[in-house]
Amino acid sequence: MATPKPPTGTKTLRPGRTLGASKPRSLTSVPATAKKPSGKKGVNPLSSLGAMANKTSDAASVVTGKGKIVGGVLAVLAVLVVVAIVVINSGLFTATDIQIQGSEHVTKHDAIQLIDLPEGTSLFNVDPDQITEDLKQNPWVSGVDVQRQFPHTLIITPMERKVIAIAYISSDDLAWAIGDDDTWIAPLSTSVEVDDQGNVITTGQGSNTLTGIDAALALAKHYGAVLLTDVSADVAPVSGQAVSSKAVKAGLDYVRGFSSEFLGQVKDISTPSVEAISANLNNGIEVSLGDSDDIAKKERVVTKLLSQVEGVTYINVRSPGNYTFRNAPTS
Repeated sequence: MATPKPPTGTKTLRPGRTLGASKPRSLTSVPATAKKPSGKKGVNPLSSLGAMANKTSDAASVVTGKGKIVGGVLAVLAVLVVVAIVVINSGLFTATDIQIQGSEHVTKHDAIQLIDLPEGTSLFNVDPDQITEDLKQNPWVSGVDVQRQFPHTLIITPMERKVIAIAYISSDDLAWAIGDDDTWIAPLSTSVEVDDQGNVITTGQGSNTLTGIDAALALAKHYGAVLLTDVSADVAPVSGQAVSSKAVKAGLDYVRGFSSEFLGQVKDISTPSVEAISANLNNGIEVSLGDSDDIAKKERVVTKLLSQVEGVTYINVRSPGNYTFRNAPTS
């Protein structure tokens, strides 16, 4: 017997449930679609704040630790500074043995009179600059070497200016030493004792006595300097002051400008004026130089001429490109 089919539109009831037991659903009761769980766990704000607090605490601990280290280092340094100050100002390194080395023109006695060392000066707080300033009151002094030898010795050595020229002022019969810094140093005695070779003797046991320009020439030789002659009477040197005379300065230009080989042939340089500067050579030849332009070129002309022409007695190189000369007549 065939089972009858339910009419179309009629729902088949499942066993155990009745139509009346079903609860009608409304739009408001439809549950929202569930979201898939995220792969990341949610961040707990409280736990984040806790982590930040822990990190801050750790950083503070590090800073505090470093601060303690820095503080310890500063404390050690402070102690060392205090100890150093105590040692420096104690008598452990007081300069009780002061040795002053004299020089040719700055005697030990002169230096002692100039140096003013405060009582109780130690090797640590001695002031070399002040010692130099004190000794530079002597125009011969260009600098000072100060050495410390612990525990109590201080060695002071004045360094003298190098003399590059001796200016002989015949009107006053004075020979003035000029330093390599173009400074008038001091007048020198124009009465000197020399040995048989003409060398200056400072011990007072020379065989001959030279005066005037001859003494000035011997002094120039003694210092390895050049003699400047015919210096104008209106030149008034002052110890420790710079040379201001244009003629003398031009003469110094030649002293520096000539080669050492040529300078060795020069007996003296005449400096009456800038335009009239001339050099007298050891062989008796006079060289008219003029102003101090083209010094090297003038030297080359003179050197070449002397090597090629015999019997030359006078050379004019005021204009080195148009020089003239005279030579002694040959028999």
